[in-house]
Amino acid sequence: MNKKQYRLYLIVMGVLTVAVIATNVIYEYMDWIYVFVVVSIFYVYVRYKMSSPLQKFANKFNMLVDYDLDVEEALRLAEEQYENAPTKTIAALVQIYVGMGLYYNGRYRDAINLLNQINFSKVNKLYHVLVFAFTGYAAFEIGDLETLENCITNVDSLKHQVNKKYIPFVISYYEILVAIKNINDDPERYKEIVERNFSREDGYISTKLIYNYRMAHYYKVTNNIEAMDICLAKVIANGKNHHTAVSAKNMFQNTCKVEDYVFPEPGSDEDDNNYEDKLEPEQIETIDEVEVVEEPEVVEAEEKPLIDLSTRSVAELKELCKQNGLTGYSKLKKAELIDLLQKEVF
Repeated sequence: MNKKQYRLYLIVMGVLTVAVIATNVIYEYMDWIYVFVVVSIFYVYVRYKMSSPLQKFANKFNMLVDYDLDVEEALRLAEEQYENAPTKTIAALVQIYVGMGLYYNGRYRDAINLLNQINFSKVNKLYHVLVFAFTGYAAFEIGDLETLENCITNVDSLKHQVNKKYIPFVISYYEILVAIKNINDDPERYKEIVERNFSREDGYISTKLIYNYRMAHYYKVTNNIEAMDICLAKVIANGKNHHTAVSAKNMFQNTCKVEDYVFPEPGSDEDDNNYEDKLEPEQIETIDEVEVVEEPEVVEAEEKPLIDLSTRSVAELKELCKQNGLTGYSKLKKAELIDLLQKEVF
């Protein structure tokens, strides 16, 4: 639904509502409860006419980025949708997609500038997390550590502003951004976070690209050029114009042949998941996790990252307890800490 259609629906809805109310006042042909029901149906219908195309757009955008790797078309689609957004709320939501489209096209500074213009009052707090995450990702790519640090601070503050069930979602992004920022000081922690969050196999090519690209940075820091180039070769061979492929070409040191690392066709029997042999990958860099709806109050997460508490140290578990305002945990053992967090937070 574009702006003209939205205005037309509002006019028609307004005229019909006034007509129903006015005629009922004169002729009293129905109970007022039925008048309310009729008006509510009009309202729900208009809401559906707005949200359904938006969800279809979101699905198409994600398929273009994650499976087709047609990042140029994804950006064009998002910009077109933004120009025709019928309301300010939908415009704010679609603007996030435009920012993501710029990021996926390697236009990092443009992505940062646009995402900084998002009207946060129009979108749910979960979208705030995604905006800061993508801003932080883009800032890292251009070496803007100040902006990255600000994004980390903002995401950290959101842990206390979202529904308790979404705290793991926020913490996952916070940990990723911190790990990226501190890659030079603590590369092993970076590797741990990347593998924990990005190593799932979801069938999307972009997932593999992002995992390999992130791992290439780890190998660069640890001075393992051969392993770095294997990761980069996978990204270059399969990434088309995806931002990871463009950036990978600048990092590649030509210690291996790119053509040797083309991903097998989907559904083939070739096992490309053996990390030691082929260095495989993944992502959390999409907006897939949040269902697109107009009203911020009813935003739901379709798929949020889960935290495996068993992999955390006692110190980390106690820190999670502290962050979530729990008490009486100082003398608990690891199993008891996990049980407490699962019961009260997760």
